Amino acid sequence: MKHCCCLAMALLLSPIARSQQIEKVQPASTARNALRSKTIGVAREVKTTALDFATFRDPEWSILTIAQIGAASADAVSSLNNLHSCPSCFETGVSRLFVGQRPDAHKYILGGAIEIGVEAVTAHYFRNHGPIRKWYWRALWALPQSFSLYEHARAAQYNVALDPPCFSSGLPCK
Repeated sequence: MKHCCCLAMALLLSPIARSQQIEKVQPASTARNALRSKTIGVAREVKTTALDFATFRDPEWSILTIAQIGAASADAVSSLNNLHSCPSCFETGVSRLFVGQRPDAHKYILGGAIEIGVEAVTAHYFRNHGPIRKWYWRALWALPQSFSLYEHARAAQYNVALDPPCFSSGLPCK
């Protein structure tokens, strides 16, 4: 009986003894290191993207990026032409949140550089780090840039079709 009591006491007290053990705490610097490593990773991806764009290493992605730059430039130029010839015209849509109602060329350039830069780096990352062998991934990486290309081309076409002198003169439009 004495052995059973000792065994029972040992079994009952062992969880209490373990709860008294102190675990080592992770140092606070790991959070800073995680943030630093993410920042370095993004910077490294931006550098690789710029290098691949400058050297034309990935022709499909580079052509898509050049087309996106061209469509965004056509949209900006046609918008600026309309805004300069029509004092009552203003920017509409989502871009108004970023560039304002009556933007200047520098706002279009800065907004376009940020938009195209983010989308190009994202597409480049998806293209090089995604599951390339999967059938759906061959086109999925290009969706963000393709959507932006389409929207800018459509906006440029719409801007060219407008007749701003007609609006500013007050004459009936065609």
